[in-house]
Amino acid sequence: MITLWPAVRRAVTGGHFVTAWTFAAVFVVSVTLLAPLPIGLSVLQRALVGAAGAAGISVVWAGVALIERAASDPRVRAAVIVSALVLTAAARPPLQDALSRLGGLPVPPPTDAPLRILTNLVVWTIALIGTATLVDAARSIRETNALLAQVLAQWEGSAARVREYAAAARADILAAADLLTTARCETTADVRALAVDVRAHAHRLDERAAAPPAPDDPLDAQAPRALRRRASPLRLPPPGLAAGVYALAVLPYALRSVAPIDLVVGFCVALLAGGAADLAARLPSLRRRPRARGAVFVATTLLAGLTLAAVAVGQGVPLAAASLAVLAYPALAFALAAGRSTAHALRVERRRLSGAVAARGRADDLGTRRVRAALRRAVGLLHTDAQGAAVQFALRHPDAAPADVAVLAADLHMLSEQLRTALDRPAATAAADSLGPVLQTWGAAMPVSADVSDAASAALRTDPALARDVIDVVSEGLLNAAKHARERTARVELRVAATAGGPRLRARIVSPGAPTPHARLRPGSNAERLGARLTVEGADAVLEAVFAVDDAAAAAGSVVCTEHSDGTPERRA
Repeated sequence: MITLWPAVRRAVTGGHFVTAWTFAAVFVVSVTLLAPLPIGLSVLQRALVGAAGAAGISVVWAGVALIERAASDPRVRAAVIVSALVLTAAARPPLQDALSRLGGLPVPPPTDAPLRILTNLVVWTIALIGTATLVDAARSIRETNALLAQVLAQWEGSAARVREYAAAARADILAAADLLTTARCETTADVRALAVDVRAHAHRLDERAAAPPAPDDPLDAQAPRALRRRASPLRLPPPGLAAGVYALAVLPYALRSVAPIDLVVGFCVALLAGGAADLAARLPSLRRRPRARGAVFVATTLLAGLTLAAVAVGQGVPLAAASLAVLAYPALAFALAAGRSTAHALRVERRRLSGAVAARGRADDLGTRRVRAALRRAVGLLHTDAQGAAVQFALRHPDAAPADVAVLAADLHMLSEQLRTALDRPAATAAADSLGPVLQTWGAAMPVSADVSDAASAALRTDPALARDVIDVVSEGLLNAAKHARERTARVELRVAATAGGPRLRARIVSPGAPTPHARLRPGSNAERLGARLTVEGADAVLEAVFAVDDAAAAAGSVVCTEHSDGTPERRA
């Protein structure tokens, strides 16, 4: 029941409770379970009166469909559906009696009206809500499959997106390099204009580095294309659930049809027969044989229905009414099993969709990480070196001589050559991208310890771009600890964990003293752009970020390396 409750709530409040299947359920239930009760009616007369009553009830539910689709508030939708259930339960017995009188047919005594209304309320609730839940779950699976198909199609295009991204980045970098070599630098005014152009190119490269490639087409939940899904094995309802729901559905009818002792005996038989059918399909020998388990469940459920029908006949219930148990109990058990199977399939499909989305993002992140690192190096060359050289030149040489301009042009040409190789020649990162120097620097000001797994160390060594991102976040966390911690101390934790979307490196910088409410990283900071977030963990402040890791870089062992603030590594199991 816990598993099915979210699906029921979504069906009632989702705006599509009434479908074509709702009207089919109305006719089937009206002609079979809720047919007029007098014994004098033939089967054909019962079916005709039941079908006429179903037509009147269908008009009500057609109006409900219009109202619930027009309402935007889920609470309004739920109220409309509950009201319609109560209305149809209360109105159907007098409507059916009126139709019977029109045809000159007998009707039940007026004293049966309360129990008849209760019977209608229970049966309509079970039948219509169960139908809506199954239809909603099937629709959700189709939509999830359609989204999954689009995600996988876009994921397959990840390599093309990465190539396009790298080509655009190369074009921007080469344009900046051409600017440094072809710019006219004859006067100080020319140099000032060059500084402005260099700044514009640096901003363009910085924006491209901050915006990884995105898919061309947005996802559409109504996409017609869907993946073919394997048929999931039958998931049995909880033991006793089908018997309990069946007993609840027939209780109003049993109260006015059989003696109290027969009522107790019938309920005990229903619970025993239903429980035996559920437990027989759960035998250990059938656990790894889904087809055999399904066959046993079908056979035992039909046997339970026959048993209930035989008990009802023995208690004096008319054969026509008693024989409905042969159909009603198996149908109820199969519906509960189908509902549970569909809900499980929906969870599986959503996990697949989530994993596909994570995999697509990880593929793009890994494919463009080195390109984005090269873009940031190019931004540094343009902003710090080229623009800085131009500004300093303008300040030092208000009236520049040709020789001074030639020296600047030579420096800019050298920077241009470095820009042209930014994408093809990785920067040297042996010392600059190691945690040792960072911890040694901060260790001189406050106690700092780091707990780094071997897998994290291997990932940092093999991926310089990842190392720079991690060190940026660690530096931000240590700076925050020095400025805001209750005690000036910090602990750095780096771990690589396997997830459904591939390995992830989790960086955590913990410092004493919870941050103030609504505290956040400085907007636009590099740590924020890298996805770092500031959280509270007990009495500590935690700056945390998660990075995608190349599978090869995460293949190290699980031994933990603890590196203290003096930079000396200590290994422990």
